[in-house]
Amino acid sequence: MTLTAFILIVISAAMHVAWNTIAKKTHTSVPLYTLICTTAMLTWLHVQFWTPIHVLSLPTKFWLFTIGSVLSDAVLYCIGLTLSYARLEMSTAYPIMRALPILMTMLFTGLFGLGAPLSIFAKFGIVLVFIGCLHMPLKSYADFKFSNYLTISMLCVLMAALGTTGYTIFDSQAQKALKTAVEGMGFSKTTISVTYYSTRGICLSTTLWLMSLSTAHNRKIMADFFRKHDWHPLVAGACASATYMLVLLSMHYVTNVSYVQVFRQLGLPFGMLAGILILKEKCAAIKFIGCALIIAGLTLTVL
Repeated sequence: MTLTAFILIVISAAMHVAWNTIAKKTHTSVPLYTLICTTAMLTWLHVQFWTPIHVLSLPTKFWLFTIGSVLSDAVLYCIGLTLSYARLEMSTAYPIMRALPILMTMLFTGLFGLGAPLSIFAKFGIVLVFIGCLHMPLKSYADFKFSNYLTISMLCVLMAALGTTGYTIFDSQAQKALKTAVEGMGFSKTTISVTYYSTRGICLSTTLWLMSLSTAHNRKIMADFFRKHDWHPLVAGACASATYMLVLLSMHYVTNVSYVQVFRQLGLPFGMLAGILILKEKCAAIKFIGCALIIAGLTLTVL
């Protein structure tokens, strides 16, 4: 884990909380997420006109990973996020959605041998971060019951977490496939990342627009955004664009994508504060214990 990766992920974590706060406050929906992603896509569309990488000539492996990322994002994450925020407060849903992908990513990367093996300190740190995250939705230790996590609401959160895990791993592999395909051509890491993000954004936005226009309910929500001249999706889209661009870039500076996943949890304290100060949600003392465990886990991860 390099200092460059750390700085990129910290900035990304703060911006991720910003667009999630806007989404929660605006009432998350598939059309809202569509507009957010479309804004992000348009921000980086110019890359397609100057990138020296011939995207359409990239190998099938690259496109399969890209499709896997898009489906994980558009279907699992988007729908899971929408249902989660409809049922739960941000200070409850956000921590678990960020916590579960840590162990999931570690499990899948270890199972399929993706990236360098994690050290024992890193593994223990990741587990500690996960335990800290599980503190965040609780009001007291008396509330720590498995039955509180085995609900429809938690199933929605699990869906979003699976989506995050999926697109993180697929994006990492897609960039590796792209890098291998252009190896020896002298392209910088930044060029590779922005080219991938721009290409992925086009595919994701197209998929989300098909989803948004497929039902009368979603078409009505979309029409309302334009009729009311609601600028929230544009602001959220700008934040989301910068957020994930920094994540993609940071993947070039780590030996295992699990490091990226765990350090993105720095957004949890930011998310908790956003819920309290902006969304006026209640906060129990146990959440501060959770934050302390997260910070301790992150420290162990980089040892």
